Amino acid sequence: MSYSILSGIGQTLIHPSTTKKKLENVTSCDFLIKFHAAHGLPKMDVVGTADPYFRAKIDDGQAEFSSSCIVNTLNPVWNEEWIVRNVPFAANLCVTVYDKDDDTVHDDYIGKFQIDIVPVDEVFVPIIGPSKTTRGVFRLSIELLPSVEVRPYTFDGPVRFSRHNSLAVGRLAKVNDERLYSTWEIYLKRIDVYFDRNKKQKWNSSYQAAKSIFEGPMAHAIQSVIKQAHRVLYAKHTTNEFGVISSNADFWHLLIDGNTNLIKPCVYTYIIEDHTWRFSETGASFFVDFASKHALHANCAQTVHYAGEFHPRPKCGWSQYDCNEVLDLNQWELVIDNGSGTYAPDLGLLNQLQELLVFNFPELHVITYDFKDPELKSSIEACREFAKSPKSRSIRTLQYLIQSPLVK
Repeated sequence: MSYSILSGIGQTLIHPSTTKKKLENVTSCDFLIKFHAAHGLPKMDVVGTADPYFRAKIDDGQAEFSSSCIVNTLNPVWNEEWIVRNVPFAANLCVTVYDKDDDTVHDDYIGKFQIDIVPVDEVFVPIIGPSKTTRGVFRLSIELLPSVEVRPYTFDGPVRFSRHNSLAVGRLAKVNDERLYSTWEIYLKRIDVYFDRNKKQKWNSSYQAAKSIFEGPMAHAIQSVIKQAHRVLYAKHTTNEFGVISSNADFWHLLIDGNTNLIKPCVYTYIIEDHTWRFSETGASFFVDFASKHALHANCAQTVHYAGEFHPRPKCGWSQYDCNEVLDLNQWELVIDNGSGTYAPDLGLLNQLQELLVFNFPELHVITYDFKDPELKSSIEACREFAKSPKSRSIRTLQYLIQSPLVK
């Protein structure tokens, strides 16, 4: 398949036949795709320019990638990387570029392009918009990596995250002083290596709440409400935070309370689906409890790889923890379980869950418990008790007084 690219100023038609001949006996390869930037995008907003991001797919969705959003520019620079292994040689890569619009359900379509995935140096590919008009160019490169024996289309990094802060939900949930309700989405490497995609955890037909969501006369209406809430909680906004997690410390920084600069003592509800680990804080109020349900995080998916709750814990235990000491991220452990009534994940897969998280976050100390384990219940109670303790409240009060503009 030939494709048009722009090399320098002049436009050239290039056919990757030379590269194909070199690898004509290869049926699949491991690739590093580098999405560098786009240039000359059209102005999409009445006020400002555009807030571009893109979505990439290999072979009609066998593997998918969603970029960060670059605000107010017609020449966005991403410099984001995507490693995909065991991809059929000369598979199809489709990239679609959008302009993010926070005030509407659907974002503005800028254009797209398709190319064969073959090793290629940095090139400029035309972005084709409506009526086959050229709407800027996209700069990318593709490198061949040493082969690793994994399943086809395996995502292998980097581990990227996005955090969405919802002010509207936060005002109802009242989970912190800024009234922000946050959801996190982390792209985990090699999920299919640790969890069999053909043996995913189906919704629990013995759980009445799950039955009301997935079957019965009201199921369609209930799912519509939950899916709408999912769109609100995981929307790609211009205010979203994006980044790459490359260490144990990077992960813990996601859970640090912005008011105290300490790891927040709270419990999170999570699901792991095909590509991502999604989670948010679980609270006592009705709305926070609703917004943290597993079906909501899963967008009403019939099956997931795994689901449950997790919470941070000092290795010394909450009863011995001194929040006035210098924060040492190596002295923390992640306590994670299979506590999901909606999906009732298999206890026998807890070891795979632990191995998956340690593979993605090297040196992270992960402790797993069955949701029925008394030790888990004690650990959760200790975490919540510390959150309500005078120690925790005094730190928050002190931090507020230091930061308050009313205090001179």
